[in-house]
Amino acid sequence: MDVFMTSMTPLASTTRQQPALPPTGTFDSHDLRTNAVYVVYTSTDQTFAALRMAGEFASALNVPLILIHYRTVPYPLSVDSPTGVSPIHSEDFLKRLRAEQIDVVSRVYLCRDGRRAIGAALHMPSLVVVGGGRRRWWPTKAERCRRALETAGHYVIFVEDSHA
Repeated sequence: MDVFMTSMTPLASTTRQQPALPPTGTFDSHDLRTNAVYVVYTSTDQTFAALRMAGEFASALNVPLILIHYRTVPYPLSVDSPTGVSPIHSEDFLKRLRAEQIDVVSRVYLCRDGRRAIGAALHMPSLVVVGGGRRRWWPTKAERCRRALETAGHYVIFVEDSHA
């Protein structure tokens, strides 16, 4: 598993561009060309539900599966040296990846605001799978992530985890 830890602060602070939107009109299977299928970390169980589905897409498209964690670092700390470890690098998470035989490249992006950093890590437009729970009265973290990705012009598949 490859690991990339990158500071997103310079990129996140300069994103004042208009969002790119997916093409309108009829959808043709040739419209979507992607160099990878991405999964955005939301919670462990929800992310594994998304990884299982995204793995099938990645296999069918013959592209790599990439897991992204936008790790927010609070302001008192330097964005380049957060405390602790990302959940996707924990021993339990890695054991579960091995047990389920999921081949994934993981990337952790350090940032101040995960929603604002979304556009800097993904090519436009990308196929992104987000795991979340059942719909609730107020939008959940996963639903807010889905909306931010769609607003940025990405194709998003939302996977509901029945355990959430």
